[in-house]
Amino acid sequence: MLEFLISSASRRKTLVYLLNNQDKEFHLRKLSRNIGEPAPMIKRELDRLEQIGFVLSWAKGNRRHFKVNRNFLLLPELKSLADKSIDVSSNLKVANTFILKETLRKRKTWENRSKEIGKEYGNYIERQRPRHPAEARMLKKI
Repeated sequence: MLEFLISSASRRKTLVYLLNNQDKEFHLRKLSRNIGEPAPMIKRELDRLEQIGFVLSWAKGNRRHFKVNRNFLLLPELKSLADKSIDVSSNLKVANTFILKETLRKRKTWENRSKEIGKEYGNYIERQRPRHPAEARMLKKI
């Protein structure tokens, strides 16, 4: 669901990961490994999030560290939105699985009925149109 609001996959992954790990601090390479996106993409998203104040950054040695700004005005709303999108996504997967099972059940019923009709009328049924090659291959399997 969140993919409809935030179109960039790397921004979405970065945001959700940071929201779920608010108390930790990260350096760029560690974030890149944990999120599974290339470091330059993560850096670009972190720079954008830093511009709006969502992320704080500082230099420690030759590394730049990042942490979620706990005083960010929209932090509770973003966390709530991310949590709800995860719940909705899992519910949609369950619904899609149910729809798929129902469709497969109907298809099996149609196949069985087609076989019954074929047995009743035998090979004397004339086709109105020629078979598509894919249809012919499918019927060979039946």
